[in-house]
Amino acid sequence: MKKRSILVLTLCVAFLAGCTQKSTVVPENNSQQVQQTSEVEVGVANPWVDSSLEEIESNLGIKVSVPKDATQTGYRALPEEGLYEINFVYQDMGYDYRLKKTDALEDISGLFYDWTVVEDEPVGDYTATDYRAKNGEETVDHIIWYDEAEGVTHSLSTSARDLDGFYIAAIAEKLIGIGSDDDVEMDYHAFYAPVIDDILDMINNGYDFEKDYTYPSTGITERVMYGEKEDLLKEIGFAIEDISGDGIPELIIGEDSALDMTPDQNTIYDVYTCSDGQIVCALEGWARNSYSYLGNGRFYNMGSNGAMYAVFGTYHLTADGTELICEDCYFTYDKNNGSEIGYYHNNTGVAEPEGSEELDVSDADFWNLYNDLTYESIGWTPVGEY
Repeated sequence: MKKRSILVLTLCVAFLAGCTQKSTVVPENNSQQVQQTSEVEVGVANPWVDSSLEEIESNLGIKVSVPKDATQTGYRALPEEGLYEINFVYQDMGYDYRLKKTDALEDISGLFYDWTVVEDEPVGDYTATDYRAKNGEETVDHIIWYDEAEGVTHSLSTSARDLDGFYIAAIAEKLIGIGSDDDVEMDYHAFYAPVIDDILDMINNGYDFEKDYTYPSTGITERVMYGEKEDLLKEIGFAIEDISGDGIPELIIGEDSALDMTPDQNTIYDVYTCSDGQIVCALEGWARNSYSYLGNGRFYNMGSNGAMYAVFGTYHLTADGTELICEDCYFTYDKNNGSEIGYYHNNTGVAEPEGSEELDVSDADFWNLYNDLTYESIGWTPVGEY
């Protein structure tokens, strides 16, 4: 699985025509300053003035919030327009959140791009529109929605070099739980759509060696390269379930009995979760490193790297569903320059004798350690029905 990083870049907001002049928003805690770029006409004073959370809430008649862990928060206003802006940094990403009293949805973003992606996204009970555009080496994301009860248009924007897997609607969700700690229901089917879209692209069009895929794992790639399209669309499935127990559903990609071992055994290719509005891969399996689901966020793993090197054991997801924790790892390793096989155990998941316990067991007893496992079936939806 390719690792994707998001580089934080300052969001450039073009509000009025003219040449560019920078203004600085000073956070309430007077720590690091947040640079915002606004365009103002030559010779005209900056129309923005400092504001505060209390002023914004009072003038708009609503309760306003930003994510709890946000930093470098700044507030400003454009009094003549009745427009307010909150700048904040959350999980190393800079955001520009705008609000304005309007009679209907109004573009208050101050962004002028040729949007290449325009999609409707659910943000709580609202239907928001998500816009994405390229700006040189940057990608700009902007989402906007209207609250009829408040009579307020909300606009949220950010910019970075790489926004693959980023879901701005998840950040917008944090803004509408205003004044409350209650979780807001999120459309995880839409959130995980990019993963399934990538898998379907590979299945329908075949594996392209020159294409830089974002999500399909090694296991999915192996299946596509050696399987028939019609079979793959029916056999590979997905499920969206909260298997880590943190209230956030994971996306599970896999199929039943692909390894033809036991009737109820499944093969898990990938497990993804939502962390800070981004799609995070917690598990990736393939032919020589396969996983099967045991239930309660636990997995059985079996792998091989040759006749002398085999490994199997159990793992569970962390509470936030972002990574696997080893419970027991059993493995074989060559001894005496390959003349003998050694049997080992540890709780680290690292298949190396150093730091592991050598077991005094027979070959048969070693391989029978996990014969009594019970697997939990998953209600797959075939990707072909997505």
